[in-house]
Amino acid sequence: MNFSCIELRITDDPGFGCIIQFSDTKDNEYDENQTTDEIINLKEKYFLIQRSYPEELYENDFYHIESSESSTELGYSDKILIDLSKDNIKIQWSGDKVELGLNIEEAEVLYLRKILKKRFKEKIILTEK
Repeated sequence: MNFSCIELRITDDPGFGCIIQFSDTKDNEYDENQTTDEIINLKEKYFLIQRSYPEELYENDFYHIESSESSTELGYSDKILIDLSKDNIKIQWSGDKVELGLNIEEAEVLYLRKILKKRFKEKIILTEK
């Protein structure tokens, strides 16, 4: 799966977890004139990386990768390789990979870098260009 990201959504909640979502479409607000068929058959491509914090003190964090095409739960020893530049991001994990063009503001790329280093530092190997 490869696409150009035009919207980056980052949800960072220190109590529950962190979600980074790349999308090839802008999030449209609710449209009451949209048909059920249009809602069900959205052609949006997305890719997300999620870290959830455990409910119990001695449990491990939960890492999940999901896209519009697949879903993967990462094991304790699995790593995510990320190559980040201002124009694209390449992500590789558990024998799979994705390359996304980044058509977003430079400030968003900087925030993405910060969140990756802060919230995903135990799970990722980050290289930058």
